[in-house]
This record gives sequence, structure tokens and C-alpha cells, in this order.
Amino acid sequence: MRGIINTRQFVPVGISFGLSAWIGEYMLVDINTCFGTSPKKRVRYADGVTAARMFDEPGRVVPTTQEVDWSLDNLLGIIDQHHVDLALTYSLRGKLYDFVTGNDETWRAAQTRPQLVPIATIDPRRHFGCLEEVERCADRGFRICRFFPDEQGWALDSLPFLHICEALAEYELAIMLPTGGWGQQSRIAELLCPFGVPVVALGATFTVVAESIAVAAAYDNFFCDTSAIHTVESIEGFAQAAGAHKLMFGSNSPASYFESAYDLVEVAQTPDQEKSRVFGGNALRYLRLEGRQ
Repeated sequence: MRGIINTRQFVPVGISFGLSAWIGEYMLVDINTCFGTSPKKRVRYADGVTAARMFDEPGRVVPTTQEVDWSLDNLLGIIDQHHVDLALTYSLRGKLYDFVTGNDETWRAAQTRPQLVPIATIDPRRHFGCLEEVERCADRGFRICRFFPDEQGWALDSLPFLHICEALAEYELAIMLPTGGWGQQSRIAELLCPFGVPVVALGATFTVVAESIAVAAAYDNFFCDTSAIHTVESIEGFAQAAGAHKLMFGSNSPASYFESAYDLVEVAQTPDQEKSRVFGGNALRYLRLEGRQ
């Protein structure tokens, strides 16, 4: 456990999506991790940082790729090293190859380590078996389903995807997607927030964080992770404009450095109680993880 306040006890009071009072033990929850086998061992290095290179001093050389160890052992090492209490994770097999066997792999990993919270993945392009997979995952205790429209090449307003979201809502499973380019978060909220389940946008860089703030302020059940919010005072600005209860800590491990994501929240000029929500309280409450405390 990580501590930032003397009385690190919180429990949610109230059942609405609004900001609530907390008592109970502070936990560190990382909502954005993965493991498995990727065809690319080298990936773009910290997209948000790379995009911000325009602000670097002249002549500075910054690497644009890095070697990544995608193994489960490496992920477990990261969360142990940084005392992460819960890590929400999915198998790359589910994203890149087959979501049924990928979800099985995620489930098995979560059974071996109590720190891991399994996230399901479903690819709407398969169509057949998607709704059955929602039911199967819900019956096994999955609480979140993550989608990859940008990488897999399908549209947010496609009926197969919306039918899956309707099924997820029936089982009260939260939905995770990438923030995408400018305008995508607005479209996500318009299409998915009416289902009434938490919708979490991942990877908001400085180019789209303004839209993240606006959408989070406009929709009660729209949230963002912190994994790519790397610019100065963005955490503070987000908390002031939309509320700290709309942010959830995410590191994007192992593709990105855990310390970068953690330190940005840790040094933010926000009250300790708000940091405790961002670091774990919001995920516990809104993603129905209270029983994992």
C-alpha cells in the first residue's frame, strides 16, 4: 500500500456517480496494464512524450522506440516493485489474435495472483460468439471489457459493437476504450454513456486532454485514466474543471514507465484526499471493485 495522508481510510458514501466522501484504507490501483506476446518487441516510446518533443531544447536526442518485455513475470515484477495493490490487466492474445482464448489466459493469470483484476477483450469484427462471450465473462466475475477500435479497424457506431455494449450494460460491466483523435471521446460519450455503465477513456495526451475534461464534465459516467497526461498542471486542471473523481490512475505498463505516470499524480498540487481517489478510490468505487480491498 502507498500512503499520502495520515488517515488513509476510505469507503464510498452514496451510490450516485457524483463526488462522495471516503473513509477506509488507501489503495494503489492501476487500471491500465497488459501482458502476453506481441509481434512487436519494439514500440513507440511514450507517445505523449514523443509528441511533446517539439518543446525539447534544440539538439536534444530523444529515443522514439523502446524494447518491451511483455511477459506476465515482468508485469508482476513491476506491480510488486511499486507496491501496486490491484492491477487491472488483459492478455495481448485477446487483442491481437483470439479474444476467447485471450480472456481465458487473463482469467488464469488472475487466479494465480490476487493483485490482478481481469479485463475482458472482445473484437466486434468476429461477430459470432461475441454476445456469448459477454455472458461467459460476466459469469466468471469480469467487471470490465476493453476495446481497441483504432488498432483493429472498426467504427464506434457499428451495430455489432453497440450490440455488445448493450449486453455489457445488462451485466453492468464497465467499458474501456482509447481516447483516439480529436472528437472521438465526444463520440464515445454520445454513443455509450446512455447505456449507464462506467465508460473509461484511456491514453489522453496533451493533444486531446481538453476534450477529455469537457466530456468528463458533461457526462456523469465518463472517466479518464492518467497514463498519458504528461503535461504540467494537467492533473490539477482536470480535477478543477471536471472533478478528481473523474480520473483513475493508469500506467500503461509495461509499454510505458510506471514511475512517470505515478510521479505526475504524486506531485500534482491537489489535496491529498483527491489524490487518494485518483490513485485507487475512484477505480474501487466506479468499477465495482470494493470487494477487492
